[in-house]
Amino acid sequence: MSHSVENEITLSEPHYNAESCDAILDTAKTVYAEEQARFIQYENKTNIGLAFGGVVLVAYLTYLGSNKLLLNDTGYLIYSTLFRLSILILFTIGIIYFLKAIKSGDYKQVDLSNIVLLSFAQDPVETVKIELAATYKSAVDENKIVLDKKTKFYDLGLTLVARGFLVFVIYFVLEEVIKYVK
Repeated sequence: MSHSVENEITLSEPHYNAESCDAILDTAKTVYAEEQARFIQYENKTNIGLAFGGVVLVAYLTYLGSNKLLLNDTGYLIYSTLFRLSILILFTIGIIYFLKAIKSGDYKQVDLSNIVLLSFAQDPVETVKIELAATYKSAVDENKIVLDKKTKFYDLGLTLVARGFLVFVIYFVLEEVIKYVK
């Protein structure tokens, strides 16, 4: 009777191939490390974008301080005010998106509470490796959402700052042409 119970237990327990478990764990670690590197890369890019946006905003504000409006020409006043306001809005919203990219959350580490268990230490090696791989996968899955959000905010910030810079260049050229003509 005990023999049939033993067979049932053996049949119901999964059989793992040790080499396959090694490959799965190594791949999970590699993907986790790649995702962590991507996260750090976006942090660095966002910091550079934020610094660039800040420098361009300061340069623009300095230009505004030194550039006097022609108050006697209503058409010029309207055009100039619209350009100035749109540039300021583009830079400001772009910088806000860069700040959101920085604040979109911290990178989730591998959860050691899933790994450091006495009962876990008593399991077969293959089972432990699969569970470790699952822990890495869980961290990668959680971070994917954070990284996608960070990427979206970074892309929006970069687009808005680039457009603000382009509008600023166009405005600057137009202003210089108007000054030259008058």
